[in-house]
Amino acid sequence: MSEQLQFDLSAPAPPIEIRRSARRTLSIEVHPDLRVILRAPLRCPESLIQQFLVSRQAWIARQQAHFRAQQPRPRPSPAAETQRHRWLGQTFSLRLLPAAPVGLGFADGVLELRGRHAKDEAAVARALLEWYRQEARRLFERLIDQWHSHPRFQRYPRPPLKIRAMRSRWGSLSPRTGMCLNLLLIHAPLAAIEYVVVHELCHLRYRGHGKGFYGVLESVMPDWRARKTALEASFREKP
Repeated sequence: MSEQLQFDLSAPAPPIEIRRSARRTLSIEVHPDLRVILRAPLRCPESLIQQFLVSRQAWIARQQAHFRAQQPRPRPSPAAETQRHRWLGQTFSLRLLPAAPVGLGFADGVLELRGRHAKDEAAVARALLEWYRQEARRLFERLIDQWHSHPRFQRYPRPPLKIRAMRSRWGSLSPRTGMCLNLLLIHAPLAAIEYVVVHELCHLRYRGHGKGFYGVLESVMPDWRARKTALEASFREKP
């Protein structure tokens, strides 16, 4: 036989459940879901049960506080979740709208993922990575076109672009495969990305980093040192 009893504890919790049986003593249990079960003899007076609960109130509160601390913290619903990310040296907000029609849009410093792309962490990660790749492709191609038109580079074929996530290099250039740029550059300021593009274009003339290489780099981009410093500084900061 069981009954419910509301007992005034310091924080909201399920009501205390009293279970009577053919036992001789009173006992109390606190469960991980914060339920409190008091076991009592069949004919135990209500006044005695209340006295027992009062005597155990501090212990009950400690046990419930312990179990509350073990519970995972509730996450905000995806529709209200906002995260911070970085693009071209600036931060932007990522807003997830799983109930909205499928789509992706960027305006006023907010990237919105709508529909199925916003329903779980894996889908969000894939959609965000694809957006970064598309933006990187669009920007990097434009910068290669822009700087390859410089008189120091025009005599050489315009290198095709590959984009990869590389661990130790910002870029590379091969006469056979073209220019490869690190996807992570899309997080850096525009001036820093331009520095990497021009650096790699200089390898159209010089494969190494000797005096001739730096002579071309200096003539095409006199402020390359400041841009290189900005690039390095932007990745010392947390994205």
